[in-house]
Amino acid sequence: MAILLNLPNEILISILDALADVDLQSLIILQLMNRRLYTLAKDILYNVKTISSTDDASDDEGTRIHPLWRTKFKGLFDTSDCFTDEEKARMAFLTLNGDYTLPFRRLPWAQTESERDAYRRPGASWHEISLTFGRAPITHLDVVKSYSAPEGDAVDYYQVDLPPSGMTMGLFYDVLLCDKATYGYETGSWELIVGRRLHSFDVLFEYECFIPDDRDLVDIGKEARQAAVLYVRGGPVSRKFTPETVEDSWVVNSNVKRRLLPWQGPIQNFIFTGYFD
Repeated sequence: MAILLNLPNEILISILDALADVDLQSLIILQLMNRRLYTLAKDILYNVKTISSTDDASDDEGTRIHPLWRTKFKGLFDTSDCFTDEEKARMAFLTLNGDYTLPFRRLPWAQTESERDAYRRPGASWHEISLTFGRAPITHLDVVKSYSAPEGDAVDYYQVDLPPSGMTMGLFYDVLLCDKATYGYETGSWELIVGRRLHSFDVLFEYECFIPDDRDLVDIGKEARQAAVLYVRGGPVSRKFTPETVEDSWVVNSNVKRRLLPWQGPIQNFIFTGYFD
């Protein structure tokens, strides 16, 4: 460690920058070693790397969630990942069925008190680190909500007001705890779909559902390279959960202040006149 710290900042920054690309978690831990490393690592972690969204790159080379977050927050990007193999074999549909807090309670770091305290402490590093660290940041997030009930289906839409630097892991976590972003205890599932952007609110209203690969409904490719859709599905549930039955810290929190905007795109003035035979 002493030899490493004898290096000038310019060289040390290059080393830490390379470390971030191959082992982001190690760089986060390295911040705890001393004040100098904390300062240098913090600059690298909080710096959003500007990767042009107009590059001729394939989807595999474009924006995507960092593998560390997919591991540490498994189940929050796609609720189907929070179920066990036994549950997947038994259940016809992978629905939370009223247990909205299940993906949070089953987070890998939520299983022991020590890890939970470390991750949930105020000022934890992961809050401010880009969701797509090392690649183009997500600068546009659509929240598409679809509610199915015997009385009929309904859709709703919000756009999250993101900072210019893009979405961080902490911001995404807060959105999931925002009372407008989901259906609370009537939430059946949600999925963050990177590389999609809602193209037409009118078509969404007509369909009354969200189809991720429908070109009339969503933009795919270059137009959506730095965009994502949080697709939330809900409906009546067969069992009721109350705050007394689960930890309050995992419950949807109306005190989480995230600015959710209505549709910001062009209005096509679609008028639905009925079905064709």
